[in-house]
Amino acid sequence: MRSLNDRFFNVHDYHIVNHHDIHDDFTKMIRPLLQEIYQEDPWKMMVCCILLNLTKRQQVDLIRHELFSLYPTEYHMIEADEEELSTLLQPLGLYRRRAQTLKKFSWDYINGFTNIKECYGVGQYGEDSWNIFQLGKHTNLSNDKVLEKYLNE
Repeated sequence: MRSLNDRFFNVHDYHIVNHHDIHDDFTKMIRPLLQEIYQEDPWKMMVCCILLNLTKRQQVDLIRHELFSLYPTEYHMIEADEEELSTLLQPLGLYRRRAQTLKKFSWDYINGFTNIKECYGVGQYGEDSWNIFQLGKHTNLSNDKVLEKYLNE
């Protein structure tokens, strides 16, 4: 009989897998990617990229529909009450910082940019996502495993 130490909860497939499968589990993708879902709305795509920082996809999925129904555009986001936005983002952790980041990012997005990384809160993963899904450039300087797998399909 196996002990609990020999098992790993696979949050992607919602079943128990042997600990030997852990490496493969981290490279699995949930399809479609959020970048694919929001490719036609670049601001929402980038909001998702920002939210994915230090957070699992499943956590973002729990709040994104409500987030985008309350704040459907960057203009709505900059007008958001920071406390209300923080409350919505609470399940993701770092919710006050995330609320501030989304508001500052939206302000920068509205005011324009030459490179998406100029916008507040956008790191290398966000820039790679922008390059891949908005500009059609296949870059993965962040070495993100999910983006790498997507590019190699």
